[in-house]
Amino acid sequence: MEDFEQQLESLFKITKTSKISELSKKLEVSPTTIRTWRGRKKIPTSAFRKAELSIQNIPKNKNGSHINLPFYEVSASAGDGSLVEAEEQTQLISFEPEWLDKEIGVNPKEVFLMLVEGDSMYPTLKNGAMIMVNRDFNGLSDGIYVMRHEHNLLVKRLQLLPGGIIKVKSDNDMYEPWEINKEHLNGTDIELIGRVVWSGQRM
Repeated sequence: MEDFEQQLESLFKITKTSKISELSKKLEVSPTTIRTWRGRKKIPTSAFRKAELSIQNIPKNKNGSHINLPFYEVSASAGDGSLVEAEEQTQLISFEPEWLDKEIGVNPKEVFLMLVEGDSMYPTLKNGAMIMVNRDFNGLSDGIYVMRHEHNLLVKRLQLLPGGIIKVKSDNDMYEPWEINKEHLNGTDIELIGRVVWSGQRM
């Protein structure tokens, strides 16, 4: 486990800061709070989440109007799968309605935000990238989806094959693809949550 100074250095690197005063602004906490973490010799996980969110490429709101989209404190694993213990909305993130409509073409009531965990979708989706997931998609087509497989939440590329077969692929060649039957979708063990329509990662 990293000690406090190593954790602090990680936060500096993520946020591209070098001073406590700069870091506190990025994390939206007071310098006193960070000094308290030093006294406890532990930085809360929420601070790292906030640091990741601070560097996401979220379109800026120019005209004052905005739509708040829910961000869920749960990660879609771009790896072998991470157990989902809770899917709790932790905050709202603002987007321009015009951008959502013209650039993404989604119904704001049907989309949510979450983070990617793991490297199996690299280089398309990097570890820690924010993704926008659209629950309202018309039919299944080739693309990147968030899906629940047994108790794991995954982000994978799906490819339709003849005979009702779906190939579940990773963009990282180090991970082997696997196949499922379309008839098994949205059953007890497999459920499509939504299609990934945007990523706010740094490219």
